[in-house]
Order: sequence, then C-alpha cells, then structure tokens
Amino acid sequence: MALLTGCVGHYQQPTPDAAHATLNAKWGGNNLVSGGTQMYYAFYDSNCNDTEETGVLGTVSASKPENNHFFIKAGRRIYLQALSLGIKNRETNDEPLIHRSCLNISSFIPHVGATYQISQSTPDSGCSLEVIDMQADKVPDTLIIEPVVKGCGFD
Repeated sequence: MALLTGCVGHYQQPTPDAAHATLNAKWGGNNLVSGGTQMYYAFYDSNCNDTEETGVLGTVSASKPENNHFFIKAGRRIYLQALSLGIKNRETNDEPLIHRSCLNISSFIPHVGATYQISQSTPDSGCSLEVIDMQADKVPDTLIIEPVVKGCGFD
C-alpha cells in the first residue's frame, strides 16, 4: 500500500506571505476505536502523481485542532485525498476485530485568501469527504468528487 510505506513526498505549502488559501481540517465523525487515524494528501493531477511539490499534507489531530491548518496554492486545481484508518468499534469483546480503511478524493480550485473546511467521516458503513468554502458557507463551485483510481489509492 503506497500510501503508508513512505513512498510519497510531502506537499510543499506556500509561505504565509505568498498568495494562498487555507484548509482547516476538522476531525470527522467515525465509528473507529479511539477515532482511528485521519490523513490528507494533496496532488495536482487525478492520478496522484507524486512530484517535488505534492504528497502528504498532514494528519488530523483530534486533541490539537490548532495543528489542523494547512496552506495550499490558490488558482490551481488541487486533488485532496482523505484516508481514514482504524479498528471498528465493537459492542462486545466476543466480536472479531475488524480493520477499516476508507479513501476519498475530491478536487477543486482554491481562491486566494479563501478558507476551506475539510472533514472525512467514517460511520458504520461507507465514508465521505466534505469540503466547504467557509466564506460562502457552501461547497466550492469547482468541487469534483473524483473516482479512486489505481495508483491514486489502494493498488
């Protein structure tokens, strides 16, 4: 699984004084033991080709939400990959441990100075990635829910 083996670089965030948009990653609701792990990756193409500019954006912290802010380049379509991993909550200890993983990819063109909230949710069944333009209080007009393709997810 390429996502977890260290084969992906890190997304190069713009400096605070450069033109950028901001992503606020909100801890999404899920049915995973201790909340599981939520991670984000950022690419500039739908095949998630890793370049010197792209890769791991960050892991979402439930206990330190102040660390969940990321700068992204504005004016260029960005492909956000959201990954949730963990063990499904059990009602009794007699139930087997079930490992769950869920991957979503959405893309949009961020605007300079805009703030977007992203949140990956993994309830009992399925998962979803929500992207909200905080100034407009709606999804970005350019948002596309992308298919998960080989090479951009689980091979």
